This record gives sequence, C-alpha cells and structure tokens, in this order.
Amino acid sequence: MRNSISAKAMVIYGIVFLFIISLTFWLSYTGTVGKLQKDLKDTNLALLKQVDSKIEGAFRQTEKDLLSMAEGLEFIYFMNNSYSDDAQRYSIHYTLTTRLRDFIANNPNYSSVFAYSHVSGDLMTEETFLKQASTEFNWLAQYLDMPEYFKWLSTQKVWDGQKTEDVITLVRSFPALSSPGFRKGLMAISIQEDELFQMIKTIYEDGHPGHFFILDAEGNVVTHDDKTQLYRNMKSLPYITTILTDSDSGSFNVKLDGVKQSVFYRTSAYTGWKVVSIMPETTVFEPLKVTRNLLLIFAVIMFSLALSALFYVNRWTFKPLDRLAGKMSGMKKGRGQGTESIGLSSLEHIFDEILTDREHLEQHVRDSKPMLKWKIMMELLNGSRSDFHAVYHHLEFQGIRMYPERFLVCTAEISKDGEQLSPRDEALYTYMFCNVTEELIRSEHAGAAIDLGGGRAAVLLSFAEGDPEQNHLRTLVILELILDIMKKQFGLSVTVGVGTCRMDMQEIPRSFDESQKALLYKMIFGKHSVISVDDLQPPDRQDYYKLSRMSEPVMEALRQTDRGKMLAYLSDTFRAAVESNLPPELIRQLCYDLMMKSLQTVSAIGIEPEISMGPLSSIYERIAKCENWKEAEQLVGDILEGLASQIEEKRSQRGKNETIDRMLDYIRTHYQEHDLSLERLASMFHLTPPYISRLFKDHTESNFIDYMIEIRIKAAMELLKDKSIKVNDVSDAVGYANTRSFLRTFKKYTGLTPTEYREIMLKRAASQIV
Repeated sequence: MRNSISAKAMVIYGIVFLFIISLTFWLSYTGTVGKLQKDLKDTNLALLKQVDSKIEGAFRQTEKDLLSMAEGLEFIYFMNNSYSDDAQRYSIHYTLTTRLRDFIANNPNYSSVFAYSHVSGDLMTEETFLKQASTEFNWLAQYLDMPEYFKWLSTQKVWDGQKTEDVITLVRSFPALSSPGFRKGLMAISIQEDELFQMIKTIYEDGHPGHFFILDAEGNVVTHDDKTQLYRNMKSLPYITTILTDSDSGSFNVKLDGVKQSVFYRTSAYTGWKVVSIMPETTVFEPLKVTRNLLLIFAVIMFSLALSALFYVNRWTFKPLDRLAGKMSGMKKGRGQGTESIGLSSLEHIFDEILTDREHLEQHVRDSKPMLKWKIMMELLNGSRSDFHAVYHHLEFQGIRMYPERFLVCTAEISKDGEQLSPRDEALYTYMFCNVTEELIRSEHAGAAIDLGGGRAAVLLSFAEGDPEQNHLRTLVILELILDIMKKQFGLSVTVGVGTCRMDMQEIPRSFDESQKALLYKMIFGKHSVISVDDLQPPDRQDYYKLSRMSEPVMEALRQTDRGKMLAYLSDTFRAAVESNLPPELIRQLCYDLMMKSLQTVSAIGIEPEISMGPLSSIYERIAKCENWKEAEQLVGDILEGLASQIEEKRSQRGKNETIDRMLDYIRTHYQEHDLSLERLASMFHLTPPYISRLFKDHTESNFIDYMIEIRIKAAMELLKDKSIKVNDVSDAVGYANTRSFLRTFKKYTGLTPTEYREIMLKRAASQIV
C-alpha cells in the first residue's frame, strides 16, 4: 500500500514537473527568440542611424566649409563680374584659383570645387577656368533657379578640368541666402562617391554580408556596394517603391532571386535620401540559432534533473524550491539542514550570484560616474572629442547640459593664504569650488567643472546666445561672484585664467590653452583675481577696427529707439570712414556690418529677420548701387529708422509685469552691493533662478548679468564726472569688489578707460563754460 501511494505520488509529481518544465521552456523560447528578433532588427536600424548621422555630420561640415570659403572678396568680384580693368580681373582670377587649389589641398575628402558666375557666364574650378562656359561643361547653370538655398545632388559624372569622376555634389546659391532671380551665381563642392561609401563602410567593422546602398527621393542610386548599379533608377522595383513611399525608418522581409532577404531602411531628415541595407535572413538571425540550441540543451538538462529528482531525491527536492520561491517573494528563509540536491541547489546559487552581481554593478556605476564625468571633460579639453552630436548622450547621462556652440574655458587655482594645503584639503576645496561654480553657471547658462589635480580646476561654460565678447563679459561677472563666495564662506583664494569664447566644440582646446596661459600671469596680477587672456593681448589699432567699434553706440541708440542719437552716431561713423580715406569696398563692407549688427539687435528683441528687413539680397543690391558715401549713409539711416519703428511697435504690444518691475527697483536700489546675484533675487522673490532668468529676458530684452553691468557702468559714468572721487572708490561704490575687473568691464562697455572717460567729460564741461 505504501509503495502504491509512493508510486502515485511520483506519477503526480512527474506530471507536474514535466508540465512546468515544458511550459517554462515554451515561454522562455517564445519570449527570448521574439525579443532577440526585435533586438536584432533594432540593432540593424541603429547602424543605419549611425550611418545617417555620420553622413549628415560630414555633409553639414561640407556646407559650412563651402560657406566659409565663399566669404572672400575675390568671390564677390568674380560672381558680380565687377572688375575695374583687366589687370584686376587677372589678379582676382589668380587669387580665386589659388584659393580653390589650397582648399582642395587642405581638404583631401573633397574631390573638386566649382564657382559659376551667372553675370559673366564664367566657370572656374581648382584645375581650370572656362570663360562663358558652354552647356556641355557648365552643368551648374541648370540649378540657378532651384527653390532651395542649397541642394545635394546624387551621384553624377563631373569633369573638373582634368578628369571625370563619380561624385556627390553640394550646390549652393551665391549670395548664400539669395532667392531665384536675385542670385549672382552658384558654388559647388564634390565628394567622390567611393569616399562616401568608405565613410559608410567604416560603420560595419566586420563587413556587410548583403547589399548596402543609398537612394535619393526619386529612386536614383547615390552609392552602392555594387558599382555596376551606379546611375540606375530602382524606383520600378516593388520593394523600392515601398521604401520610397515611407517617410520614416522601418524594415520588412522580401524574397529576391529565390532567397529570403531582410530589408532595413532609414530616411535622412537632412537630405531626404534613403539609406538601405539588405541582408539574407539566415545571416540576420544567425545569433538566434545559438540561443535556440542553448534553450534546447537547457530543456534536456531540466528534464534529466526532473527525472532524477523523481527517482533519487523525491521529497528533498522541495526544500531548495521553497527557498527559491521564498527569495523571489521577498521572504527570508534559512537554509535547510542535510544534503541538498546538486542540480536545484546550483540553480539557486546561480540566482543568488545574479542578484549579487546586479547590486554590485549598480554600485559600480554610481561610483564610476565622477570618473566618467572627469574623463569626458578631459577629452573635450584636449580635443579627443569634438563632435557635439557624438558626445551629447554621454553628457546627458552625466547630467551635464551643454549647447552645441559658444564655449569658453577657465582654469582656476585654489589656495589658502598662509597655509600649505595637503593633497586631501586641495581635493576637498577643489570639489567645493566645482560645486559652487556649476550651481551659479547653470542658473542662466550651461557648463561643468572638474578637478585637474594639484588644487586646480577646469570650468567649461556653454552659452545659448550672444556674441563672443558678450559671453566673455558674462563669464567675468560670474567669476567675480564665485571668487567673492569662496573668499567669504571658505576663506579661500581663487585665481582664474579665462580663455576666449569659441563657437565650435573642436576649438575648446584652444580656449583651454589660453586660460592656462592667462593663469601664468598670476605673479603679475596677484592671487584671488580673474585674469582674462584679453588682458595679455595688445588691442588692434587698424582704422576699420575703430570704425567697427563706433557702430556699437549706433546699435545702443537703436535698441533705445533714440532716433536723434542713432543718426548722429551714424553720421560720425561715416564721417570718420571718409576722413580715414577708406576705399569704396570697405565703406560698403561697413554698411553690410551695420545691417548685420542691426539685424542681431532686433532679433534679440524678438523681431524676425524677414519681418524686420525683408529680403537681404535686395538691401545688399541697394548698397552696392550707391554712387557715394552720402547715399549709403542715407540708405542705412532709413533702414535703421524703420527698425526703430518696429521696435517701438513691438514694445507697445508687450504688457507690464509687476514682479519684474519690483525686481528692477530692487536692482537699482542694491546694485552697489558686491553679492547681488540671480540666486539672491530668487530667494528674495521666492522664485527659481531659471524662471527669473527667462522672465527677465522676456520683459527687459536683456539677461540679468547684462542689465546689472549696464546699471553699474552708467552709475560709474556719473560718478567719474566728479574728479575728486578716485577710480578705486568709484569701483567700490558701484558694486565691484575688484578694481581691475571694474576697469576691464568699463573698457569693454564704453571703449574707454575710466581715466580717459573722465578726461573727456572734464574737457567737455570746460568747453561749455567757455
């Protein structure tokens, strides 16, 4: 009877075990294979995304290089066919040819470059010059009326004066932002088709088992691993039609030449081209075979263990299962006594190790974050990483916010007067400095700070807007506030070297080198000071530079909509230009500069460029047609008066904000205090610093730092009229703890030192008395 009951129990247990193992195997197999299939598809689409990003980055750089190259005066002469005589024509042609050759020599990725003047019909490359080129060679002329400013052409055969090559070409209008009918010509730059394909090939390090190609929006082959397919239109193929009609990325299966193929495709947001990868299904899903075999082996082992448990272990097998179930449900149970089943105990041990390893891995990631942040920042500072799109996700993982351009680097050295800091204290104080710096920077801008060792720190700032000089001045204000906090709260002396503001991420190392160079001058400027690299460079004394500086009061009067002062300053600028005997082309360039600066001024106020000035090409043409400087001055004055009217209309539509009014009153009352900051306003008015910064920008057309600088400098200008007040006392009276910082800011804001300004004011007052 006992054996019969035992046999029945074993049968029941066997059925339950076999059912559970079979169900587990089926669910594991279904879930694992399905997930792996999705992961494999996602991986192939991710590779296409990498290809798209790499091509887009290279194409955008090509567009930037072409725009940069087309800024020279020789292009303007060539495109407009405006030469005073044949000697100038030959000189311009020689200079332009030399520049094109140097450009190709310095950029081996480019195959050829073209300049086509629609005015003269001339075509020039780095290899040849065709006067009034015929239709056979002047293939560029057909794109003169293209609706876009630029266009990427799929693979074509182009003759550059020496040879014919398969190239992908970027065609760009000249001037850069001109519409059809107003263009003077076209610029074009070519990349060899094979160069583009090699760029793609590097993404697939282990090779591509199938076919890889790129199509344009009409189905023409741009590049293909099979070079016999070049110049073919594949739109008639059914699976290509499916790809062309989809504006996004995706994948599907198709049977080609009797073989099942997996098709993956992605649409480029930049060019609209289709990046296509075709691979045999057997290759795509090859990793699934290993997983399937492992699952089958695992199932066989589990069946064997179950049968062993039925005949040899019986009821002792349930103890490890109880413990495993208890752990999975969060219950804590002790281990049982006696011998345990080897198979199931090993499985339990494996799960224990998995849970432990997961905890260790999470802890390791948390502990490694500071080191990863340091590594990324050092790679940015030494130039190992210079592509913003490639490094953006790494910065985001570290919680570091950066803008894609406008970077400035500072190098700080921390010390304590009268004490020799130990390495441990240096690390602690540098950590405090980095935290304070990042908190103040991120209230209005973006950036990060890291410890360089030896009591030194590097600070990388990133700005959303503003020209390099504005951002440099903002940095100096922030640093002065940081130095004041470190001195008052921690008793530390901080000396900071400041580099210049750079537009591209690849120029960060230059700004870093400049900041380190500036820091070397601490023996001259002393500790606990901000040393700008500008302090070490002699100013430029060229006539045109002075004239460019004279335009700043014009822009300020435009911002204030003071038409009288604006036209008076404008008249002084043009009179100085004429008295300096500037040639006509530089006077026109001065007009262009005034237009661009006025465009930046109204854009900062919130007026769109198209609304404020209309088509830029028409303005350039009107300036070019001016016969004398008085006509040019009148034209610029009329445009500035029109912009002033638009600014007044914009401001009349803007409502008042009581909170901002109270903040402005508070700033005007407390600007003399050294510690006045955005954080102090946030605490005073119970708002967050980012919200105050945005509110300030919307209602004052300026950020907090610029507004505070303006209040302080205007107050200093009034105090300087009294010759009995020393410059150091003026600096302290308007809120500057450091006199040298006040001198630098006053010079940048007014173009004069405080002493020079005082002398001018005293002379003006004396002349009025006489």
